[in-house]
Amino acid sequence: MQGWADRWPLVGRQPLLDSFAQDLPDGHTHGWMICGPAGVGKTRLAEEFLELAVAVGGQRTARAVASKAAAQIPLSAIAHLLPPDVDLTHPVSGFRAVSQTLAGPPGKPTVVFVDDMHLLDSSSAVLLGQLLDSQVIALIGTARTGEPVSDAVEALLQRGDRVRRIDLSHMDRTQVEILVQRVLGGLVGRRTLHALFTASGGNVLFLRELVLGAVESGTLSLNGEVWEVPGQWLAVTPHLNDLITAKIASAPPAALPLLQSLALCGPLSVTDAASIIDRTHLAEVESSGIIRITAHGRRITVALSHPLYSEVIAAGLSPLQRYDAGLHLAERLETHGLKRRDDALHIASWRLAAIGTADPALLTHAATIAMNANDNEQVIELLTAIKPDHHTLETRVLLGRVLTYTGHLERAEAILAEADAHARNDQEKITAVTTRSMNLFWSSPQLDPALSVCAAARPALQSQIAKQQLRFMEGALQTAAGLPEAGLRLLDNLPGAPPEDSPDIWLLAVTTKALGLALVGHVAQARALAEHGHSMHQTIGGGRLLPHPAIQLAPLALALSETGLISEAREACLSAFDTLQDSPSPLARQWLAYHIARAEWLAGHPSSARRWYAEAAAIARTHQHTRTTRLHVSGLIACAALTGDMDTAESLLPDLEQYAPSGFMAGEETLGTAWLHAARGKLSRARDLLHTAAADARRTGHTLSEVLLLTDIARLGDAPSVQHRLSELASHCDGALTHGRAHFAAALADNDPGRLMDCSHDFDQMGSPILAAEASAASAGAWTHRGDPRKATASTARATALAAQCEDARTPLLSTLGTPSSRLTKREQEIALMAAAGDSSKTISRHLTLSVRTVDNHLQRIYLKLGVRNRADLAKALEFQAARRPKTSRM
Repeated sequence: MQGWADRWPLVGRQPLLDSFAQDLPDGHTHGWMICGPAGVGKTRLAEEFLELAVAVGGQRTARAVASKAAAQIPLSAIAHLLPPDVDLTHPVSGFRAVSQTLAGPPGKPTVVFVDDMHLLDSSSAVLLGQLLDSQVIALIGTARTGEPVSDAVEALLQRGDRVRRIDLSHMDRTQVEILVQRVLGGLVGRRTLHALFTASGGNVLFLRELVLGAVESGTLSLNGEVWEVPGQWLAVTPHLNDLITAKIASAPPAALPLLQSLALCGPLSVTDAASIIDRTHLAEVESSGIIRITAHGRRITVALSHPLYSEVIAAGLSPLQRYDAGLHLAERLETHGLKRRDDALHIASWRLAAIGTADPALLTHAATIAMNANDNEQVIELLTAIKPDHHTLETRVLLGRVLTYTGHLERAEAILAEADAHARNDQEKITAVTTRSMNLFWSSPQLDPALSVCAAARPALQSQIAKQQLRFMEGALQTAAGLPEAGLRLLDNLPGAPPEDSPDIWLLAVTTKALGLALVGHVAQARALAEHGHSMHQTIGGGRLLPHPAIQLAPLALALSETGLISEAREACLSAFDTLQDSPSPLARQWLAYHIARAEWLAGHPSSARRWYAEAAAIARTHQHTRTTRLHVSGLIACAALTGDMDTAESLLPDLEQYAPSGFMAGEETLGTAWLHAARGKLSRARDLLHTAAADARRTGHTLSEVLLLTDIARLGDAPSVQHRLSELASHCDGALTHGRAHFAAALADNDPGRLMDCSHDFDQMGSPILAAEASAASAGAWTHRGDPRKATASTARATALAAQCEDARTPLLSTLGTPSSRLTKREQEIALMAAAGDSSKTISRHLTLSVRTVDNHLQRIYLKLGVRNRADLAKALEFQAARRPKTSRM
């Protein structure tokens, strides 16, 4: 990584280096001015230019650095480049002496690099301009944009078309993503990327220091396949601290109290800022670039211009400085009265920062505000500051909920059990029990502990409303735990809108009811209810039981996918996921990541799906929400197998086994192992696993999962065994994707090329190029069987074009594209795949319950049909790439 770290500023700038190498010998361009703000890598790029001048042009080079101090003495910046005792008071003879000293070989001017040219004194600028015009030197310079320069320097920077200006800027989010992942050599969590981009501001120097510091401290580490920084905490390295400290030191001394207050308390209104320093100094500090002043409607706020400034300044505050800054602002706001909704949060936070405590009622009020803003870390900080004997049921429940979200499940159970024990009436009991049962749901792969808490509470409840709320909670738990039919029966009478005083249980119930409806195949109802729930949740706000309104998009994505709108499902979740980068909300992020991964899998993008399965698994592990981690790891195995990364797929099997089945999406946890067997060529074993998984899904009422599993059996060569069950499921499921799968299985079973092409077009419109490609490939085989090579060629061409959209996915139906292997029987195809995977005849015979001699006879017929002589040629003919690593996925 260190080698990449040295070249960070050059990432993405190869076109500039190539252009410089081309400009150098043409004799037309003699100057290159690299301009931009601090921290964009101007100097590093110029140094690379200098190295190219030597390597490509064989030219002499020289360096100079301008500075404020050197600018006070004429020619001091370039004095070391001038001949001794040169007398520049005689312009002609002096210039001739300098030219002779700097002259290179004929036609090869000396390349001079001047750093920070905006600080260059006028005499140096004039002389360099004359040397440039006479072609004695070629000039490479850097200049910081926005800085004042002398007329002489301006004239040098604007030298017509003989000087090429290169404007650099801070990196955008995509460039940061590409750079960090290239440096680390793997995927980086979306929230970690967001934290790095936000903290660095795209400043490549800051970014480099943040990443190196986080890696060295162990803060940034691998979580499965994803590099992550838990909690978005990024260490400031000593070098970065020095850089920022130097920047802050350039501010007027009178600004220090304001900077300390901003670092400790966050953005302030311009009125509060003006109470600390006068307006004149405020404008002066803004011009220095350390703070920014922004208008939000009628309110004007003042904030530090870079997030890292806060950390560095706050780290240097003494206890007395914290006390003075925090109390001054808190008391001032209290004096003027709490007018805005967030004022209580500000006062509580400032008092905590100053003296470590505050009034319990104020802390509770502030925590509620922070909770509604989904700022879980601040909620924990505020409520932990309340002394144990001052806690109420409200504060215990609020703290317990946030601890559940952030993965502190054991601590949450202790607090929520205490709240449960202190509940005095129906509403308090329901509040405590529902929160506690949700925590227990995530604490254990078994549903019984959560349901037992609900059962124990039932006798104590008096009102029918409370009992109904408990029933809805039990229905939500059962649906999410893998019992959708039972859960839907308990959610049957869910009202169309939440009660005003306690919307939380309704919000949870509407989410899980939409999920349950989708799971059992009532896709249209699921979509409508999920959209309604999302709308209601946004109207109500963040809520306190559910982590974020975005959670409602999880069942919506499932419904959209099954409606045949796979791309829309993916985009809805991607958009929502990106809005959560500043919000902890790990539950919402985990579920959105999973549904993005599942949509990518359905589309046939295994590398992209792998990236999102890895993200979901990493979030689950970080926050101890591992109930569904087996589902994520299974997806990882399936994606690795489908892209030929067999080593990774096999290495993940122990990880898969350490997590218990969750029951959610019943049977789909088998996909990884099944597709691993398929990638090894063991199709019959893969189909056996899928048959068992489909039976499990049927038993628990997971219609959509059963349909997916049965379709994979058809794709792996046994459509006749599943076509009737798929037709039956399609008859009472309104999802277009289910109907398309049933038609596909029937067409495969009948080997009907026309119907297979119809399926291909349908799948393509639904956003599943992989199923479309497979249907076209099967159609090509059917046309070949019928003796129509023209139509077979057309189907093959379509299948090849569609397969190109599938990130190098290889499935049995696609493995023979471009070869005459469509003439192979199903038995021959299975033997061919296993042989290509490296299995011996003896291994194949045991797997298929055939004699070794029968296997060898089949292989001879396969060789004859494909025109190959041995297993190595067979693997090439089938384009079998078991050892290939996956390509970079889409983000």
